[in-house]
Amino acid sequence: MKFTDRLYEGVKDIWNGYLEQPFVKELGEGTLREESFRFYMVQDYRYLLQYSKVFAMGIVKAEDEAVMRHFACMVHDTLDGEMDVHKSYMKRLGITDEEVATTKTALANQSYTSYMLDIAHKGDVLDVLVAVLSCAWSYQMIGEHHSKIPGAIDHPFYGEWVRGYASEGFAKGVREIMELVNELGADISIKREAYLLEVFLNCCRYERDFWEMAYHMDMGD
Repeated sequence: MKFTDRLYEGVKDIWNGYLEQPFVKELGEGTLREESFRFYMVQDYRYLLQYSKVFAMGIVKAEDEAVMRHFACMVHDTLDGEMDVHKSYMKRLGITDEEVATTKTALANQSYTSYMLDIAHKGDVLDVLVAVLSCAWSYQMIGEHHSKIPGAIDHPFYGEWVRGYASEGFAKGVREIMELVNELGADISIKREAYLLEVFLNCCRYERDFWEMAYHMDMGD
């Protein structure tokens, strides 16, 4: 069993729950309130800026040039790939750069990104990868699931989101992260693995909380 398989075994119940969370479920059905999606777009854009910093920490931590290049590509794919979908939606929703810059980061969002950055600062390349994997991998899973819902890919509003996370390009990026996790995690100690399993579990819990935050437009005040 690969390390990523063991990571998944510890969180599969949480992941199955993602698909039943109102935000995720209604997005796939095309019935999600636009105001909740608008809130999500602003918060997720702010999240991705911090997420990119976690990838950048991988460049700092890495000694191998090939691994450094992997992380550099991940930063690029986030800032100039994944965020393009957000920018497209922001234009449609009338969200300005000024609004994104001046909007307060919701508490659940701040807690999640601060946790990932803390793990990255304290740890090594593998810690960084495990911290970012939950978001990328679960979004791919959700995207693939939604792509099989009749009409979801072609939905006039939410179809672009589904297509983006169900795309081969996004899946390729996730596979690259998983391959590195399996390579670097192949011979780690039982104690080290237990720690990383906890990190992954915590990040999956934060993902669950992020969806709830978005649906209820909860700033955590």
